[in-house]
Amino acid sequence: MRSDNAASLPGNDMAGGRCQHGSTGVRRLRTMAVSAWYNEHTAGEDCHVPDKSKEIHRHARCRENLGASTPHRTGPLIDTWHRRRLSPIWRRADSPRWAAAIAGIAAGLVVAARVAIVGHGRVAFLIVVGSDHVRSRVPTGIPIRPGQGYDGQFYYRMALAPFDFHRTAFGIRLDTLSRFERIGYPALAWLGAVGHKQFVPWSLILVNVIGLASLGALGAVIARDAGRHSCWGLLLPGYFGFVWVLSRDLAEIVAATFVVAGVVALRRKRCLLACAAFSAAVLSRETALLVVVLLALESPLLSIGRWLGAKRAGSPLSTETTPAPKGITPALVWLVPGVVFVGWQLVVRSATGVWPLLTSGQHNLGTPFAGVVQGLRHYFDHLPSTASFLWFGELLVLAVVVIAAALALRTTTARLYERMAWFVYGLVALTLAPGVWLGDVGFRSLDDLYVFSGIVLLSSRQRLTVPALLIAGSWVAVAVELIRFI
Repeated sequence: MRSDNAASLPGNDMAGGRCQHGSTGVRRLRTMAVSAWYNEHTAGEDCHVPDKSKEIHRHARCRENLGASTPHRTGPLIDTWHRRRLSPIWRRADSPRWAAAIAGIAAGLVVAARVAIVGHGRVAFLIVVGSDHVRSRVPTGIPIRPGQGYDGQFYYRMALAPFDFHRTAFGIRLDTLSRFERIGYPALAWLGAVGHKQFVPWSLILVNVIGLASLGALGAVIARDAGRHSCWGLLLPGYFGFVWVLSRDLAEIVAATFVVAGVVALRRKRCLLACAAFSAAVLSRETALLVVVLLALESPLLSIGRWLGAKRAGSPLSTETTPAPKGITPALVWLVPGVVFVGWQLVVRSATGVWPLLTSGQHNLGTPFAGVVQGLRHYFDHLPSTASFLWFGELLVLAVVVIAAALALRTTTARLYERMAWFVYGLVALTLAPGVWLGDVGFRSLDDLYVFSGIVLLSSRQRLTVPALLIAGSWVAVAVELIRFI
């Protein structure tokens, strides 16, 4: 049954069957006629597009206003004619809930397989407590391995008592007191366990699984704002380094989730939510402080650029005649996280006698390029070993994502501080200590660079097929490596 509007479309009389080009030619001619009628009837029309992200794809009908339905300076939306051609399942999956479900299920399957196959059903196996850091009896059910163990043992120790600042507690001795500055992840695990020590190994896993699912949902929001399908947002939780984080009870997923939550909240001008998210991020990992600093610098830099532009144009800069630059952020958004970070540093300093930020910087940073060169030399010398192929493969995937983000800078709608964060984290990666670059597990420390590369890419018009395939393949490869061989 055709509506009156459909009946009045030019070219509908061609459907009667006198066209000599066959059914394909008829459909093509009708499509051209519909497009011409649409352009004629919408030319000069004042089309209203609701300023709500949920209604973007439903109401964006004016071709010239496709980018006006969102206040976040996103790119043009996907053409509605193309979206109608998508399969019903693919259309139904175009939701942040689906992206969160896919990321959460994938994370849960990896953890379950690792616990069942490698840990033989013992959840505490993921903590990796090393005998070198054991000073007395540890809680019941926690296996102890010979050697150094891994960083998850320190988060487990803090999750048992987040405000116990003694270096040794529950039989585990911290390698450095700077561990206390990353209190966010163990504090969430402590809350998830409701203070019961026997539930802490479970809550450490649960927090990371929920974090990865949340990261998928946040990535889907960014993708939808740019007119992409929500499932493209899975690029953010798809980092292969996060598989290591899941398998070793580490803090990078929580920190990345809070950072991206702050970015999304700020794009929607939810300043209080952005304050809370960035504050939690700096308490989860000190590298998140760079985002807060760059956010504080964004407004002055935009003002300087505005002044230089006016000077170059030869016109006087007047606040009455010249609009304020977009992207101005209330000082509260960066001031509160900064105060929270400094306040926690003071608390740890008064309890332990050391500044955690200074201590952690000495362990993680080194001479520029020294760590990269040492890692390349080490794994090149060990070719053709499996570990070398995996290391070079993961490095290649990360390099492709970063280079793709660099190429997307011309079309991305990411804010200035987001682009600066991508650049600064790239510089930081080149100054990381050799210990970070030796071992494929070290690539988890480059998650900040990867996440902001993903934000730049999702907010651009860049085609993502090749990076997405490489990311998915590396994620599966690392998961298989951790389940079958480590």
